[in-house]
Amino acid sequence: MVVRKRKFFVMLVGIILGTLIFSAEVNAQPVLPDIQGSWAQQSIQKLIDTGVVNGYPDGTFKPEQPITRAEFAKMLAKAFHYDSDSARLAPDIAESWAESYINAVGGKKIMNAFSDGNFKPEQNMNRSQVVTMLSRIINLGTVREKYNPEWTPSFTDVPVNHSSFRAVEIANQLEVLPPSYKTVFQPDKPVTRSEAAWMIQAMSQIQISKGKISHVDVNSGLVNVLTESGEPLLAMLTPESIILRNYVSSDIDALVSNDTATVIALPSGTVKFFKSFGEVTKNDLLSRLSSMTKGRITTDQVQALMSGDWGAIQNDMKTGIYNKMVDMGLTPAEAESIMQQDWNYLDTLSRDRLASAISNYVGITQEFGQAILARDVEKIKEYGKIELATAALSRILGATNPEDNYNNENPEELY
Repeated sequence: MVVRKRKFFVMLVGIILGTLIFSAEVNAQPVLPDIQGSWAQQSIQKLIDTGVVNGYPDGTFKPEQPITRAEFAKMLAKAFHYDSDSARLAPDIAESWAESYINAVGGKKIMNAFSDGNFKPEQNMNRSQVVTMLSRIINLGTVREKYNPEWTPSFTDVPVNHSSFRAVEIANQLEVLPPSYKTVFQPDKPVTRSEAAWMIQAMSQIQISKGKISHVDVNSGLVNVLTESGEPLLAMLTPESIILRNYVSSDIDALVSNDTATVIALPSGTVKFFKSFGEVTKNDLLSRLSSMTKGRITTDQVQALMSGDWGAIQNDMKTGIYNKMVDMGLTPAEAESIMQQDWNYLDTLSRDRLASAISNYVGITQEFGQAILARDVEKIKEYGKIELATAALSRILGATNPEDNYNNENPEELY
């Protein structure tokens, strides 16, 4: 929940109400005949009243007609007030009626040209492409963001390894998908003009606030943010709120005062995403390590492994490592002794087997497993910035980042 502290003056209430009524009368536009009774009528009418869409010259909206890239570019540019960019995005828009709108969204990196350099303004948009554009508007789902654990798919036909998985899940989290999108998403299906209008109108109502964190109350979940306009904002973070610090999934206790913050909330004020950036901390490094093992171990488990605290590691992980060692040929007695760290009973080879079991279980190299057992984290700590630490750890781990499957840019079509 987001709460802003405002000062109201009772003497102005009558004037404000009168202004709102007058404004509504002036801005209200006639209802186009072919949207009457449409499930998206209210959303379409709001876009008409605000000048985002005008309908066709024959006085219709054609709500069930697939939306073209040119039409979608205009809706985005008008709804989110993107100014036209002087640079032409692609050669094939020179004669397009939507050239200025296409240049506007292109300048904001919301829509791009295809790999052949053309924009293809009259090509229809599909659902996967539309949600990708919407996620770019709020700068979520980028390849730099590391979510751990990854979300459970909301749609049966958009699994975790789908190129648009994150964009689809973000749109679903923000409740900007049409109500007809239920158990299946049909990512390649053309988007109708009514669906596009509904999603753009819904996205335009999302609350986005930026500022600096002034106070964090871990127990209550309340975070005070001083916005860029100087207005205090109180964000209530719940277990459902997705928190990212320095691009990595984090908990509220990782947030630090004076971090820059972006609060993304539903129209109701419910905070769905909270992004912060600041000085790199130990929690950042632990979160990044957990993410690089694809969520097989949590940040607490990473810390426990590095400190040799087997007692703090969940039983299922200990059981998995134990079974892996037995599968590798160790006797149950040897495996149990290793788990108890009874090194007097075992030789160096057994210690190496433990490192190998750990590496196989969590998806890291044996060398890194040995480093964990040796508790040698000094070289990692030398990297003061999270990106440098990640680059070094990537070489050590030999792991594939989870983001590799979620690039928002299709290699064939940069839509």
